[in-house]
Amino acid sequence: MGSNTFSAIERSMEDTTWEKAPCLEPVPGVKISIIGNGHNASLCYIVINPGAVVDWHSHPHEQMGTLLSGKGELSSGGRTVKATPGAAWRVPPNEEHKFETTGDEPAVIIELFSPPRVDYVIAAK
Repeated sequence: MGSNTFSAIERSMEDTTWEKAPCLEPVPGVKISIIGNGHNASLCYIVINPGAVVDWHSHPHEQMGTLLSGKGELSSGGRTVKATPGAAWRVPPNEEHKFETTGDEPAVIIELFSPPRVDYVIAAK
């Protein structure tokens, strides 16, 4: 039934879980699980441990996300937002941005990237 990886060329429904999905750790304390990957977008489940920082970076992907639990600060476009559960955002392509946890628990985030994050798929195990 379930599959552990997603291929954009599949023509039928695919499923996985946060625990079984291919994942990568781009910086210490940050785990990204690819829970969906299709022709037009990638969906990621991200856990950022206390004290971890996804430092300033940009990419050609539009990025939309929501914070499920924990707290953090998202800086982008000259603004900094104090994110608490339920906060949602959109970062346009090529805009420098940064996220860091605040508080004592991990920040758990769901994010959608379009076009798909092929770089994540290649790096994921």
